[in-house]
Amino acid sequence: MSARRRTGAPRHVRGVPVVAALATLAALACNELKKGESVGAGVEPGADAAAADEDGSIGPVDDASGPGAFEAGPKGDAGVGPSAACRPIPLDCLDPAPANVIEVPSESTLQDAFANAKASDVVQVRGRALGAGWQVPAYVTLRGCEGASITGNIGFAGSGGNIEGFVVSGTIVANRTGSYVVRYNRFTGGGSPNEAGVSGRSIDALVAATVELTVDSNAFDNRERGVEARTNYDTLTHAVTITVRNNAFVHVARPFVAAESGLVGVINARIEHNTFYDFDTAISLQGVDRKSTTSGNLFVRGAKGIEGSAYDVAYSFAWQVTTPAATPPVSGTFASGDPALVDADAGDLRLGATSAVVDAIPNGAVVPGEDYLGCPRPAGGVGAAPKSDVGAFESQP
Repeated sequence: MSARRRTGAPRHVRGVPVVAALATLAALACNELKKGESVGAGVEPGADAAAADEDGSIGPVDDASGPGAFEAGPKGDAGVGPSAACRPIPLDCLDPAPANVIEVPSESTLQDAFANAKASDVVQVRGRALGAGWQVPAYVTLRGCEGASITGNIGFAGSGGNIEGFVVSGTIVANRTGSYVVRYNRFTGGGSPNEAGVSGRSIDALVAATVELTVDSNAFDNRERGVEARTNYDTLTHAVTITVRNNAFVHVARPFVAAESGLVGVINARIEHNTFYDFDTAISLQGVDRKSTTSGNLFVRGAKGIEGSAYDVAYSFAWQVTTPAATPPVSGTFASGDPALVDADAGDLRLGATSAVVDAIPNGAVVPGEDYLGCPRPAGGVGAAPKSDVGAFESQP
């Protein structure tokens, strides 16, 4: 069957955005986000930075993306719930007392925080909205909490960095040489329909860039485009290595697009353990010379699963998808079976007790160590050799 494209106002369930239901699952979680995770290295800055608002705005968050938006959605069901070892969603605010945490606005303006931040520092934005034009300093984590949002296009200054914990209607751009992580955010509609929520790209004719980007454990809802990788031009170095894992895509027409152009453009793509629900084309690979890897993905209710350039598929299920392999894979096949999602239309993509994709990946397979909720993967009962589930959510014993 054909997926329904949604390009207007966000879909609502019982008066609240669908993506808020994904955040509500965190009410079952207990442990705080692990600190001290490393950021990779790189050296050369690039161009093609996002255009700035006149004042690089930062202001109070509006009501639609404040803390109350996280309170709606399913409160309980008969499905398979997470264990206690899950991260909070939305992320908690860190204690601002340590010297490596700079809090905006209570301790600093964002402009001053970025000017003074050092490698391994956390710039924490509490309940404010960031407009376009901001560049996260090298090796710094930009963390949002209490409904902090990104409403324009922002990027990284180069070398490395993280962005986490925001409600994003704009776009996060990684286009300078370095290694970057975008994690634990929720991407909503409201921005330009032609802009992806996350863009890893090297498309500047005069500046070389080798971009390494990990997009991990984010929720995307009611956007035309989710994540993209793009290269262009015929000289210098234009390379993007992208890993997209543990993300939940709900009512996103084109969740992942890789478009390689130019004589020297190189894209290396790995797409693993994502759940795609209600889409047009879940994974689109356009002119990508190197074979892409897809593994552990769950495709539910859509038109096309994967199309375009060469790819492998492993441990992946398609259910109510018109054409799972619009382009046949180099190796592997799609399995089929009812994933028994708890309440997909309300945004709850956890696996029910009768799901065909629970324990569908054998013990010993290489899988991410955590799922979308931060719960352990694989998870098994006492004395059992644990197997992994397909998709972004891992059922827990």
